[in-house]
Order: sequence, then C-alpha cells, then structure tokens
Amino acid sequence: MTVIVPESTPRTPAGGYSWRQDRSAAALTGKNESERVAAIARSIGQAAVEILAGTRPASQLSRWTDPEVVERFAERAAMLKLVQEQCPERRSLFEVHRAARVRRVRVCSPAAGCYEASLVVEESTRARAVALRIERTARQWRVTHLEVG
Repeated sequence: MTVIVPESTPRTPAGGYSWRQDRSAAALTGKNESERVAAIARSIGQAAVEILAGTRPASQLSRWTDPEVVERFAERAAMLKLVQEQCPERRSLFEVHRAARVRRVRVCSPAAGCYEASLVVEESTRARAVALRIERTARQWRVTHLEVG
C-alpha cells in the first residue's frame, strides 16, 4: 500500500519533533516565548522539589537562577537533611518528595521581558505549589524568585 503525501504537508521526523528554523530572540515572541518560559518553569520547579528531597544538588540551579536562590535552596535542603537524621521516626514524612511530577504550569506576563509562573507539583500523598519569577537578562532567561510551598 502506498500513501501519497501532498507537497504542502510539512514532514516531521519519526520522533514527531522538528527544530524551528529561526531560533533568534526576535522569533521568541508571543506564544513561542511563553512556551519557552513554561518549559523553563517546569524544569526548574521539578529540580527545586528534587533538591529539597536531597536527590539533586542545589548547584544545578545556578545556571538558571540568581545566586541568592541557589544559596537559599542549599540551606533549606541541608536543614531538611538534618531533620531527617535527627528524627528517624518521622522519615516517612520526607519520602513524599521522591516521585514528584509537575501536573500543571500557568504563565503570565506582568511586564515586557518578565514572566511569573505557578506550578502544581503532585507527590504520592499531596500536591505542592511552586511559584517563579522569570526575567530576561541580556540573551537568556533568569529565575529571580523561587518559592516552594
């Protein structure tokens, strides 16, 4: 059986993903820009929860965040680890971080070059809220504020 594909139909690779031809900053406007910010928020939110779980080092946030954010998360992860070591009977409370999955991402733009995102991260026994402020600096996006509830 032969299938004829009209020439006007764009072809996509077997994986279903095709790279954009124009990857300049000017091309990342409107919907494309908010999609990019949502992807950044999703990965940073997932990483933040994993840092608090102790499965990822806080230094991995340094590429995308301000140094104050990395320092704060390193301190918070160290405190949680200390509590786990000192209270072995409460260890089961800290296991909720293990299988966290980002369920929903909402992005809005209060000003040009600035986005705020909220995420719902679902764990095995509860859901957590993550809030981020992402700003464009020079040619890259930077997370300036990050809160995990």
